Amino acid sequence: MYGFILGRLLRSTGLRPAESQALASGFALLLVILAIAAANAIFGIGGTELQSVTREWLSSVVYIVVAAIVGFRALRGRTHRRSWALFAAGLSLYALGNVLWSFWIGNLPNPPIPSVSDGLWLALYPLSYAGIVGFARLRGQRGLPAGVWLDGLIAGTGLAALGAALVLRPILASSTGSSLAVATELAYPIGDLLLAALVVGVLALRGWRIDRTWGLLGGGFLLLAVADCMYAAQVAGGASQPSSLTNLFYILSVIALAFAAWQEEPDRQQESDRQQERLLGGWSVLLVPAGFTLVALGLLLSDQVQRLTPLAFWLAGLTLFAALVRMGLAFRDIRGLAEARHQAVTDELTSLPNRRFFIQRAGQAISAGQLSDGGVSVLMLDLDNFKELNNTLGHTAGDALLRLIGPRLEAVLRPTDTLARLGGDEFAILLDPLPDEKHVVGIAEELLLALRSPFEVRGLALRLTASLGIASFPAQARDLDELLKCADVAMYQAKAAHGGYAFYSPERDTNSRERLGLAAELAAAIEHDGIEVHFQPIADARSRRIGGVEALVRLRRADGSLVPPLKFLAAAEHGGLSRALTRKVLELALDQLSQWRSAGYDLRIAVNTTVADLLDVAFPHEVLEALTARNLPPDVLVLEITESSVLSDPLRIGDVLAQLREFGIGLSLDDFGTGYSSLTHLQSLPVGEVKLDRSFIARMCTDTRDAAIVRAMIQLAHTLGIRVVAEGLEDEETWQALDSLDCDLVQGYVLSRPVPGPELEQKLSAQAVQRTAKSNLRTTPKSRRRYSPA
Repeated sequence: MYGFILGRLLRSTGLRPAESQALASGFALLLVILAIAAANAIFGIGGTELQSVTREWLSSVVYIVVAAIVGFRALRGRTHRRSWALFAAGLSLYALGNVLWSFWIGNLPNPPIPSVSDGLWLALYPLSYAGIVGFARLRGQRGLPAGVWLDGLIAGTGLAALGAALVLRPILASSTGSSLAVATELAYPIGDLLLAALVVGVLALRGWRIDRTWGLLGGGFLLLAVADCMYAAQVAGGASQPSSLTNLFYILSVIALAFAAWQEEPDRQQESDRQQERLLGGWSVLLVPAGFTLVALGLLLSDQVQRLTPLAFWLAGLTLFAALVRMGLAFRDIRGLAEARHQAVTDELTSLPNRRFFIQRAGQAISAGQLSDGGVSVLMLDLDNFKELNNTLGHTAGDALLRLIGPRLEAVLRPTDTLARLGGDEFAILLDPLPDEKHVVGIAEELLLALRSPFEVRGLALRLTASLGIASFPAQARDLDELLKCADVAMYQAKAAHGGYAFYSPERDTNSRERLGLAAELAAAIEHDGIEVHFQPIADARSRRIGGVEALVRLRRADGSLVPPLKFLAAAEHGGLSRALTRKVLELALDQLSQWRSAGYDLRIAVNTTVADLLDVAFPHEVLEALTARNLPPDVLVLEITESSVLSDPLRIGDVLAQLREFGIGLSLDDFGTGYSSLTHLQSLPVGEVKLDRSFIARMCTDTRDAAIVRAMIQLAHTLGIRVVAEGLEDEETWQALDSLDCDLVQGYVLSRPVPGPELEQKLSAQAVQRTAKSNLRTTPKSRRRYSPA
């Protein structure tokens, strides 16, 4: 037993061996005393003599050892130290009270009530209340739903009402002596009821999630309350000492607190675990408060037979009132859940089904087709030149136009068909059941014709054209993913041919097959360390000191050749590998940055992002965890975004960017000046840096218009407090021109091509040597330089 406890402590706490041995000895002693008390209470071993020894001697030893163990947890633990210190203080006073009573006050001819021991024992309650609240972090939580608070209130008051009904009546009936003595006797059960109510209420606020620490902590305090109530009932029956079973409950309760103090901290749970906990919490919201509500109702009904104490009656009434309010909130939540489910499958802008609903519906149709040898067809529709129209008329007009498109397209389709907006200006149509090819062509032509009829937007008659890609199951695809990819390829074939619509043709999909092969190669590279990161330095335009780098991804093939990103990024996007690729690049880049900073190079690093990254609400936390794991501050990382990625879903991506900025992670708007509405995004996005596109930088010394544009963009960015990086710098003349315009940072081949980390470190080392030499030269006294030998 001792070896098992010692091994657990050494593995889980990080204590020194001597400290772990001392703790293990303490726990072993507690378990031995617990076994003795259990043998005496359950089997009667030792009789009244062992009962007396246990009550007077062994109990005091247990209280002292537990107080020491919990106090040591407050000193050496990493979390909740204040709460454990409060628990340790309460247990220490409780132990002192027990020692004084056992060896002094209890042996007096007429022990006073109240006594010093009563004050020490009762001090445990307020200190425990404060420790429980601090341990549960209630004060740090904000925005808890009203239903959660009501669950805690129902559970706490229901338990308190039950305890008041069962315990207070016999105590009040048997209480004698002065009013102060009666108040002292009542203080224990009232303190216990409050303690039990607080524990149960906090568990409700935690969503009834009980890990090992909370199970032992809450169970220990509840056992202590039970032991006090048992002792109070025994005193009311004329006993002068607690029974051996009651004494066992006292010992077991404080030993549980000692074990709670040294449980391992639970790991951060993944999102799937949180969802499962919320599901379980939903069942407990129905079951646990309902149970306490029935208890309160039963107490009020029993009041008609035997009167309750006033405290029990009012607590039961409060429980029922809270339950009625909770029921009203539950009905509201049910209505809200139905609305939330509808919104989850509905596009917010157009009220059409969204991507999620379309995927579900198409999957069901394909499953049904596999059983009945039927088929379905997917038409992927993309509006032509919509971005230019959107930028010309504004986003408000563009949104209004998108809302008008849905009803126009639905009028063409059959009742069994499904129209959905996938995002941006892309729509998808599911034809189920599958008509013959002639009817598919007819539907495609009618859809395109419907868009050519004028749309009235802001007094303008707008006519649209679109490109349609058509693919069918099972003719061209074996499953839903392949069907959507084929329809997407066909849509791009139609757009390239300007033919309106196109059926998927495997013969014309050579690029797609190559892209799929490259995607498979890329997936293997991500998994088997085939991804490399090269680094291009970024220097201060004035001092020319390298202060940052940009991480640029490379694919290392099996034959040793390097593939540049332009050749595989599209394959990564179409193959659903963008998130995994960004995650890999981020890991490699931050690993290298950590090495550089450990070597004394104070650098920042820029990493590119994709639309898939910015659409993922978990992305900010993932980035922050990667930085924290390497002990890197958030401000050393700059994430580069493009205007086109933001346009895919401005609201959702805006929230993700705001979260990244709140974490202290830098944001840079890449290719600034080439987007659809750069000035609008510069004002609305939470970026601290812009990167001027190389197309302006390359010609600024030969084209006065480009020079004027660069000057204006630098001045505008500086006015908004935004740092400017000029990328694509290739010659000294342009560098000097940028310096004269107060450009902040420069990046390009004039500094270095993208190179592996060790090669760039040589440049950083050379820069450090040059700076040291210049510093020594500035600090050398003139007289010494004057008389130094040649």
